[in-house]
Amino acid sequence: MWLPDGSVRAIEEVVAKRLPVLSFSKQWDTRSVRYGANQGPRDHSVGELVALTPDAFFGDISREAVRIEFVSGRTVEAALGQCWVTQRRTGRQAWQWKRSDALIPGDRVPFPLSAAHFGKVGDVREGYFVGAMLGDGGMTSCTPEFHGDPLGGAVEFMRDFAAEYGCGVREIPQGAIVRLRFPFKLGHRNPVTECLRRFGVWGQRCDEKQLPDVELSREFWIGCLSGLVDTDGCVRERVNSRGTQHGSVEFATVSPLLAKQVSDAFLRLGVANRIRVDQRQQSKVHSLKGRAVVSRRPIHVVEISRATALVRVAGLLDLRIGYKASRLKRLVSTVGHVAPARSEMHGYDESVALDRVKTISSLGIRRVHGVAVNPSGLFVVDGLVTGAGDTASAVASRRAPSLPCSRRSTRDVSVLDQVANAGGQFHHLVDSDN
Repeated sequence: MWLPDGSVRAIEEVVAKRLPVLSFSKQWDTRSVRYGANQGPRDHSVGELVALTPDAFFGDISREAVRIEFVSGRTVEAALGQCWVTQRRTGRQAWQWKRSDALIPGDRVPFPLSAAHFGKVGDVREGYFVGAMLGDGGMTSCTPEFHGDPLGGAVEFMRDFAAEYGCGVREIPQGAIVRLRFPFKLGHRNPVTECLRRFGVWGQRCDEKQLPDVELSREFWIGCLSGLVDTDGCVRERVNSRGTQHGSVEFATVSPLLAKQVSDAFLRLGVANRIRVDQRQQSKVHSLKGRAVVSRRPIHVVEISRATALVRVAGLLDLRIGYKASRLKRLVSTVGHVAPARSEMHGYDESVALDRVKTISSLGIRRVHGVAVNPSGLFVVDGLVTGAGDTASAVASRRAPSLPCSRRSTRDVSVLDQVANAGGQFHHLVDSDN
């Protein structure tokens, strides 16, 4: 679950520690659509996403659950009776309640663009340094290293940052790039290494890279995302078959943990994105030193392609690689005129956007934990808005086991079960260990 301090927690931890959650400040207009005179105007606003302490907590209830995969790459596990706020697919496309067992591929579920709740740890320069090191740095030997274009802005930043910390900079040319090492001879502790240790990234394997689940500041995340895009990201410009110009900002990594964190951080900053996976399947069996190599690690790509999201991300990131910065500026000038999709008939609040259900599969029985949140009965799980209707129902939502917030070997699942009781709405969340 997404929390107001900018962190993410497993469902059972939220229940055990009675933690506040992100919830909307008002009920959504989910009235049945009727046409004709005297129907009254429909309210498309959704209120503000605020920190609320749940009214009640529950646990140890079993429900049959399903896994719901979305086009964005996010995955939620929900009980069959869970009710979702979805947008109608025909006619006046207003909000309506829909149970998990009634969802079909193509159903539209909202996600928030206003979850800008962060902590206070770190500044923008520390963020850029950590992000760039996660991308093109070496953090498993005795001395930190960075590889980059000697004429690029990222290498220049690294030189200045090391000097601020009192470290030397040893540059070793390696073809078109340079290998920077940051030695420190004045004491037993290298301050650059200590900075990396403080943010929990020192010594990580490439497929396990992640940032710690601490209350990182908004400035840190903006700097970190800039460093990641400058190193392991790209800005693409495209022209489709109709001659329309468009493009995308992408970040690629072999670490599913880091990709999920980057996607969440962008979404908290109001930038819609999706995660796609390139399995990199090989048609032929290759060998390395006589040993067969039949596959490689899949690449997880965080892609930003919506026009409004590209405009927003261009205003957030401070890219130091010249050609990427200029390409992003040119791309925004091409798509900047595109407005969010809304109208009187098909409108919705601009503080939310829509994801779509991709697939639904059965999971069997899961153990349930839950919270009750008023007045809306809605909260944010894995970047998606979920809630229950006015009748007894059960919902589950799952934080992927790979997420750093959990750090558990078992799978964490949340299920929401709402029961009308004293005007409150009860949400039961699950632990799927059993």
